[in-house]
Amino acid sequence: MERVASTIKGLYRDRLYGADGRLLQDRGWQHNTILDGCRMLLAGFMMNETASGIALLAVGQGHPSWDVDGVPAASPSATTGLLNRFNPPIPFTDLDVVYLDGIDQVVAERSMRLQITATLAPGYPAPVMSATSYPLREFGLFANLNGQEVMINTIRHPVLHKDEASTLIRVIRLYF
Repeated sequence: MERVASTIKGLYRDRLYGADGRLLQDRGWQHNTILDGCRMLLAGFMMNETASGIALLAVGQGHPSWDVDGVPAASPSATTGLLNRFNPPIPFTDLDVVYLDGIDQVVAERSMRLQITATLAPGYPAPVMSATSYPLREFGLFANLNGQEVMINTIRHPVLHKDEASTLIRVIRLYF
């Protein structure tokens, strides 16, 4: 399929806080990957198909080999899900979603920029068996198109160990 140039882009930023509220890690703003699922969702809206916008944010472990071999980039056309997803995901109702203006300030009126903030509170996700933390290496935003879950945005990143007492604030920006 021929690709048409697109200005849709995404960024994300992770801030990990300890149980005492102290900032432990801030990776700064990084690019994430807009998937073909996002473009299909937009086309579905235009065709008046049964679609909802962002339905949930899911996090996952990715693959441990990424820690040694490097993190492979997600393919916009081939990536449709997370490799090792934690359940339950974070539903839209638990995300803070706002519009941004041209200089990334929150505004009340509709704009072509969205900011999605997910707070992974203490205890979420639960540590993996026989460990004290959960190894986060991937996340995805999912929508619903004709009753099917469609991943619209993702990132694979170096491992971030989130223990039971820490809080991760993940901010995602989408520019249309």
